[in-house]
Amino acid sequence: MQHSADDDLIRYHIYLASNVEYSTHLLKLCEHCVQNEKKVLLLTENCEMLYLVDTMEKPRSLAHMERCMSIVALKEIESAPRHIIELFDCLPRPQLIVFDMNSIVAAELISNTQLQILIRHMAKCAAAFCNYMQMQNMFKHACNIDAIVIMPTAKYPLTSAHLKLLIGLYFSTNPLYTNFAALVESIRQSQSLH
Repeated sequence: MQHSADDDLIRYHIYLASNVEYSTHLLKLCEHCVQNEKKVLLLTENCEMLYLVDTMEKPRSLAHMERCMSIVALKEIESAPRHIIELFDCLPRPQLIVFDMNSIVAAELISNTQLQILIRHMAKCAAAFCNYMQMQNMFKHACNIDAIVIMPTAKYPLTSAHLKLLIGLYFSTNPLYTNFAALVESIRQSQSLH
């Protein structure tokens, strides 16, 4: 999943989430995209984020909102890879795709999943997302696509070596962000948001 000069329609961004709350900022970005007639796909396990969607400013009508924004709740990490791949056939082609892996990891930590099993599941989810993006890449798009992958930065569940391995395997050569405002600015430019 590397960005190259030949692949100008899809841009990948990695946001390394610290303990700072990012849900509100992420939803504001999604809301701004929808207001600019961009289709958004949000893959998350964050239940709080699902409730925050109700507070978003609705563009023109609820039907327009539902047509422009799809939120997929990945309720458990074991079935998440299959659900990610299935999305290709059942949703309209989005211009902004957000894969909130950090929320999936947080939910698994609460349920005390063993570390090695969690790392294996994370790798499968990352691979499934990469496959989904490759399928998107094969589809002829008339516009840019931005993909944001939100990854954890905390020492748990991944050691620094685990995190580097995961990013290196699936997300190498893509820009890394630790500042959400910088990520938003990059998306604004790429999607020509006003």
